Amino acid sequence: MFIAVCCDRGAPGSTTTTLALGVSALEPTIVVEADPYGGDLALRCTAPGGKVFPSLPTVLTLAAEARSSIDPGLVAGKAQEFTGWTRIVPGHLSAEQAAGVKSWAPLAQALRASALRTVVDLGRIHSGSPTLPVAAAADVLVTVTRPEMGSVIHLRERLERMAPVLAKLRNAPAVVVPVVVTSKRIAPAVVAEVRQLLAASEGIADVGWIAWDPVGVERMQAGQVSGKDARTALLRSAATVNEQLERAANVPPGISQARNVQADGARTRDGKAGRASNPWVRAVEARMGA
Repeated sequence: MFIAVCCDRGAPGSTTTTLALGVSALEPTIVVEADPYGGDLALRCTAPGGKVFPSLPTVLTLAAEARSSIDPGLVAGKAQEFTGWTRIVPGHLSAEQAAGVKSWAPLAQALRASALRTVVDLGRIHSGSPTLPVAAAADVLVTVTRPEMGSVIHLRERLERMAPVLAKLRNAPAVVVPVVVTSKRIAPAVVAEVRQLLAASEGIADVGWIAWDPVGVERMQAGQVSGKDARTALLRSAATVNEQLERAANVPPGISQARNVQADGARTRDGKAGRASNPWVRAVEARMGA
């Protein structure tokens, strides 16, 4: 499954949402930071052992190799270990570094061909964005917004302009799931209001929410995602959104249920728990050469 995550204006949490959707999944997942204007995922997160992530490879490394190969293991081969369950491909730090990327379409093809579940952060996007081919190639496009009326109206207008462009690129309407970053207390009311505001928008499959949880974000970025840390409001809400995305993408229920095998053990920081018996962890090791 290939999920693209984007936002409309400002920085309403697309990077945090992308990472949460990756970490909370019940299968090995690769998180890719592909904001053409630069990102800071490698700076926000802590590598195993409290280390800093190496400067290479990045999404630009992946984009360059994708021009000549769309092997199913290409994306996994460029991913760096984050937790035992999740790998990341960090982005470049500045827009100038991406000046040599003439087309993001080869990257879109490589992500689409990935043998492992992939969640990609595209940052801010519009109908003329260079990464629009990546958004069009995704099974589901997640659009992150804030619960304020202005933010949702801006998102609605943006989707109206993007819908025909995405449909032309993919030869079918895009499947879109808006996700609101909000507190758990008011989430049901917020989601109901957003559904109403977006009722006439094309391609809306569902509306979800991600918890505003600064403590949960801090723990997740430190790689603390097992035990009680796997039950933060952030990761619980992200897990629910993952279920919504699978339904939107028509993932068969049996596949989803089969993934839930010793999930807590596989999510540990060093990835050792569950290795001997968990086929999903073995798949990660085999495809990444771990």
